[in-house]
Amino acid sequence: MKSSHLAFLWGIIFLTLTAVQGRCSCINVSGTKIQKKTIQKLEEFAPGSSCSRTEIIATMKNGEKKCLDPDSLHVKILVKMWKEKENKKKKPRTGNKKQQTKKAKKIKKAQHPSPGKTT
Repeated sequence: MKSSHLAFLWGIIFLTLTAVQGRCSCINVSGTKIQKKTIQKLEEFAPGSSCSRTEIIATMKNGEKKCLDPDSLHVKILVKMWKEKENKKKKPRTGNKKQQTKKAKKIKKAQHPSPGKTT
């Protein structure tokens, strides 16, 4: 085999290996407790072909990213609370729209008294 063919083959193998991410994002996990109010975003990644572990990555409000231990009780509670918070945001409002506008008009009238005679 010519050296140019061998170099081409090695180049293809190298590109294939670097294009496929075969690593986990978290090398080590943080053991410290994290306050819910300091978290901007919480992401949970299930095991897959690129990583055999469940990974939980918290993006803090200061931009720092921390890997959390998915087996920790504190982290399990944190993830559960975060999911409930996200579900509340996505939940559509219930009730009839006409009823909501009538209530809004009543509230506006109560907040702004009608102009009366001044003496």
